[in-house]
Amino acid sequence: QPTAKKLQTVNINSADAQTLENSLKGIGPKRAAAIIAYRTQNGPFKSVDDLTKVKGISQKVLNENRSRIALS
Repeated sequence: QPTAKKLQTVNINSADAQTLENSLKGIGPKRAAAIIAYRTQNGPFKSVDDLTKVKGISQKVLNENRSRIALS
């Protein structure tokens, strides 16, 4: 039986744009840049749900990625 590919988590407080793009569904160059700009201005994300405060990140995108997101 095929082995399930291990889901890789990404730390949204430290990952660079390329990593965010490659690791998260629905995150392209613009959204990755927006995530980095947000945390640069506002400091680290305190909860996964804070990601919806970033322009272009909807609740749907957040829900699709929730299991892949780490804060530390």
